[in-house]
Amino acid sequence: MRIFANVKTSVNRYKDYRTMTKDDLADFYQSKCDYYQEHVWVFLVVGTILSVFYVVPDYLLNGSIMPTLIPRLSVLGILLLFLIILHFFNSRNVILTADYFLVHSIVIATIWTTYSLGIKTLASEFFIIMNLIFLIVGFVARLREITISYILFIIEILISHFIIHYENIFVILVLTIPCSLAVIFAHLIMTFVYLDHYRLSQKLELAMITDPLTQVYNRHLLEKIVTKNALTNMEEPIAIAMLDIDNFKKLNDDHGHYTGDLTLLYMGQKLSKETHSDDYVIRFGGEEFIVIFKKCDINNACARMEQFRQDIENAEDSPVPFTISVGVSKYTGDFSKSIQNTNHALAKAKDSGRNRVVVV
Repeated sequence: MRIFANVKTSVNRYKDYRTMTKDDLADFYQSKCDYYQEHVWVFLVVGTILSVFYVVPDYLLNGSIMPTLIPRLSVLGILLLFLIILHFFNSRNVILTADYFLVHSIVIATIWTTYSLGIKTLASEFFIIMNLIFLIVGFVARLREITISYILFIIEILISHFIIHYENIFVILVLTIPCSLAVIFAHLIMTFVYLDHYRLSQKLELAMITDPLTQVYNRHLLEKIVTKNALTNMEEPIAIAMLDIDNFKKLNDDHGHYTGDLTLLYMGQKLSKETHSDDYVIRFGGEEFIVIFKKCDINNACARMEQFRQDIENAEDSPVPFTISVGVSKYTGDFSKSIQNTNHALAKAKDSGRNRVVVV
């Protein structure tokens, strides 16, 4: 049955969610916030402005807008502060705090309005409407953050009861608590639904920076590194190596392009196996590869590349025998200059007879 298939899908999503590390979860929720926040803040802005127009039913109920005018207008000041915060900050924690600060300001304004209006039985309707706002804001929040906010909401109702003395406090709680549980459960499901979107985005992003033949990174990753200055603030030493398959055109001419492709695949796989997990292995173009060694000084990088060169030269599992030339350079803090130095070292290795490692 379809319901059992849906339950199985939700269980699998939950298992996937549970495998995420602390850093993965932080990235996941930041992605979720970035995806939904634009829609959430539009709703909050429009909803807050429209809430002012409740002075109309206030007038119909009370014959005057004056008692509730200040409570209704007070949320506009909070809204202005909310927009200023969104303009200057992109952090999920700051954005979420601003979202819920605005929402709970509306709750306080609603309680204030109920007190000023004098018709205490209308509070239940006001609080039910608040669940719609909590539902929307929850799209950018974690489940525990939604739960904490709802607990705070219940506390606000109970505290205000000691001041206003709602005539129907039991009805208010009976209506509010099931609604809050329904919203929390809905966001539990929606979090797992967004996880599918997040995983698909990860796959697409990985596909964009992965060379389809060798399954190592491609030049798009270099562009991201340069654009984001990903290596600028590294405290550990960094070295860069550029590798080139010697006489690759002759290899293609003698053995065919299929064998040439197998050789490139072999090269990419062997580089991936013999480098550390935090190093970058990149197909720079054609038969050239770049390796960015993190936490590695130039002497260590040179030794590792010399060992790799010997492994390639003596390999018995390669599609055809071949050798490589390698240029190694220290990362200077200027990525373009470092690549230029590494390329110069590679040119010297090729000009001096190939099948060697040269350091600049």
